[in-house]
Parts: sequence; C-alpha cells; structure tokens
Amino acid sequence: MQTDVPPNNDNRWLPHLLLVPFVIFAIIALLMAVKFSLSVQDRVSWLDNAQKTRGVVRQHLVKHLPQRFGMKEKLQLAIYYNDKKGHWHEFISQSDLTEYNPFATPPQVGERLWLYYLPDKPQQARLADFNAFWLPVILEGVFLLFSALLGFGPLIYIWLKRKG
Repeated sequence: MQTDVPPNNDNRWLPHLLLVPFVIFAIIALLMAVKFSLSVQDRVSWLDNAQKTRGVVRQHLVKHLPQRFGMKEKLQLAIYYNDKKGHWHEFISQSDLTEYNPFATPPQVGERLWLYYLPDKPQQARLADFNAFWLPVILEGVFLLFSALLGFGPLIYIWLKRKG
C-alpha cells in the first residue's frame, strides 16, 4: 500500500535566498565601478586641460555642519592665485587636506599650495595635492574592490561549483 505524498519543497527557496546579499554587493560593486570610472576620467580630464599654478592660503574658513548630536566644524581654505593672464582669483577649497588623511596637517595662512585651474574658466580650481586630488579616487577604488570581492567572489565560486 503506497500513498502519494507530495515531496516537501518548503526549503527549496532557501539556497536562493542566501544568494541575495551577494547579489546586492555585486550590484553595489557595479554602481561603484561606474562612479570610479567617472572619477578617474574627471581627474585625467583635469590633468589634460588644466594649468598648474601656485596659490597662497589667505584665510581659514570654519564651516559649521549640523550632525545628529551637535555641530561639526569643517575647515576650508581661502586660496588666492594668478592665472596665465595675471588676474587674481579666489578659490574656496572643499576640504583642508586632512579630510581623507588624518595624519596630514592643514596648511597655514601664507603657505603656498599647488592648484589646477581651467584656463577658459579660471574661477574653477582644485588643489593639486595628492590628498585632495587622488586620495578620494584611490579610496573609491579600494571600496570598489572590497564590494566586488564580497559580491562577485561567492557568486563565481557557486557558479563554478555547480558547473564542475
């Protein structure tokens, strides 16, 4: 006497559900790859089109940023520089060169710094220091690598294990 009992398929979705975090990390890695490539292309474009000049730190500006508990002070630099035509321009930096490197010290008033500026738009400038120009892109690349390893590594391992 044999009865037809349907097989228990309640757990057949469990292995697929375990793949969800890896797929999420893979999607994050793809988005970060797009952002990373745009950042690298932007920096290379600046190097191709910009002029390099020396600027002088004229003032430290303190910007107060609200946080969940209290305020955070962010130091910005007011830097004056000459373009090729001899005109003076002011550049307000987005950081004080210590944002990505906590071991760096902010430049003092009167200190000379290298800047990149666009000759057709001399009011647009960027600090030429490694901490301000390349370090954010390198950190994006490190996070991209970490996300790609977390996302694609297990997926490729599972795919190779099933295939062979």
